Amino acid sequence: MATLFEVSWEVCNKVGGIYTVVRSKVPFIKEHYSEYVLIGPAFEQSPEFDERPVPERWRNVLKTLEGRGVRCRYGTWMVPGEPTTILVDFHALFEQRNAIKAGLWERYGIDSLKSAWEFDEPMCFATAAGMVIEEYAKEHDDRIIAQCHEWISGFALLHLNAVGAKVGTVFTTHATMLGRTIAGNGHPLYDMLSNINPAEWAYRLGVQDKHLTEVACAKTAHVFTTVSEITGLEAEKLLGRKPDVLLYNGFFIDKFPTFEETSLRHYHSKELLREFTAYMFFPHYVFDLEKTLFFFTSGRYEYQNKGLDMIVDALAELNRRLKEERSDVTVVMIFWVIMGRAGVRHEVLERKNFYEHIKSAIEWQSKSLQQKLILDFLSGHKPGEDDLFTSSFIRELHEDIKHFRRPGDAPLVTHDGPGESDPIIARCKAVGLDNQEEDRVKVIIYPGYLDGSDGVLNLQYYDATVGAHLGIFPSLYEPWGYTPLESAVLGVPAITTDLAGFGRYIKGRNLPSENGVYVLKRMGVPYNETVRALVDELHKFTSFDHAERVQRGYSAKTLASLCDWKNFAQYYLTAHNMALERAK
Repeated sequence: MATLFEVSWEVCNKVGGIYTVVRSKVPFIKEHYSEYVLIGPAFEQSPEFDERPVPERWRNVLKTLEGRGVRCRYGTWMVPGEPTTILVDFHALFEQRNAIKAGLWERYGIDSLKSAWEFDEPMCFATAAGMVIEEYAKEHDDRIIAQCHEWISGFALLHLNAVGAKVGTVFTTHATMLGRTIAGNGHPLYDMLSNINPAEWAYRLGVQDKHLTEVACAKTAHVFTTVSEITGLEAEKLLGRKPDVLLYNGFFIDKFPTFEETSLRHYHSKELLREFTAYMFFPHYVFDLEKTLFFFTSGRYEYQNKGLDMIVDALAELNRRLKEERSDVTVVMIFWVIMGRAGVRHEVLERKNFYEHIKSAIEWQSKSLQQKLILDFLSGHKPGEDDLFTSSFIRELHEDIKHFRRPGDAPLVTHDGPGESDPIIARCKAVGLDNQEEDRVKVIIYPGYLDGSDGVLNLQYYDATVGAHLGIFPSLYEPWGYTPLESAVLGVPAITTDLAGFGRYIKGRNLPSENGVYVLKRMGVPYNETVRALVDELHKFTSFDHAERVQRGYSAKTLASLCDWKNFAQYYLTAHNMALERAK
């Protein structure tokens, strides 16, 4: 048995997809190591961290570190498996950051002359994490592996290399900094790879410090890994090293509800989405909610990388087709994309309050009506129409509904913050997706956090997802792509692309075409051609009956089981064993 350290900025710190990767695989990794220790940054608030007394094995290590200016909190991460976790207070290293940078330049050629706080903070954190592993290695004669996720924590392995620590190192890049930046700036990354000069482009785009750190980590680590085939192709060209192992991103599938359970949750959440739709649109006009489909997308707000531009363009054409054929189906497309931390718009809260008032009034009156009907039937009295609702109640209800009405078209956005120049809003209006009454495709841009208490839906992300009918994720740049996998594991069909790691993985499995996850071709395909293919798929979905949609959801749920950590954890073990062998 060996000791494994895993270093990530997202240990006990939910800021991105790596958080899900690290926490969800804990039970499957922990069982293979005598000591499994996660290292993350110490912040004032770490609600998932349970501080514990320091055991004898760690006392001298932490005491020595404190003497070097690095204070650590020892405990466990309150996730399944409860791994030993050390949170590192790295702020004392800020005074040494220029000396650390000088060492990085001299040893690895990392140019951080123009770097800012977003470079300095992770550099100090990961260097401190490396010091933790260094001192542990001095104190204990274990077979030790250190795995570092992304350039942000890669400084730890650079530190271990610099001090000659007897540790096997694994570096995992989930997305290259340069690749993400090139794609995000609208350049055709995959067309450029064969002839690109990475350093030149890094300086041109101002990410040379992060890129050069990534290059150094990839070349210095005993084992270099990425999370997908598509990222491996990119890394080989941009970082100068082909991955030794692909570490696919999985889920602890058993922790998710069964298909029967998701079906029940779908019904409940769908009703809440219908209510949300009612108070967003019905003040202006009404449509049949029984014939309404909920599509959604979510994730980091990267307009082109996440394919948000393609979604808008495809929806515009879908809207045209549905209007042309006089379809009675309405599609409500929700963009659950974070755009800052602005509050809910006053008019949305006002609409919700009016809706809740009308709903409460009818529910209250219905209770009285139900009791009266029961007594009338038991006494042999036949209720008349006038017995249903009192005339005064009807008058009051009509008054409430008059106050509920609003002129014009329904709003596009639920929260303050995004303005007319926002790319999604601007593109929606440019292509005619402005929520007019005759539109068959309605758009809601929801830039708030789905944390269960956001003031509008008040649903957790998974609960909101399970209420939808289809997830749309036509990414241009996506190293893995948890969002379509999350959709599938919740029994909601999804669309992804062959430029997403997950999409490429599914495509390579030679599965039946009707598997609940549709993989769009984007590699080497013109934009407009992919848009047409997406429109065709969306249009086909609107024609499905309830049974066909249920079958797609069941197939998606079944497919998601391929990505269980029970299947993927073995690749981590392969990388770790390889690192131990090479460290000899």
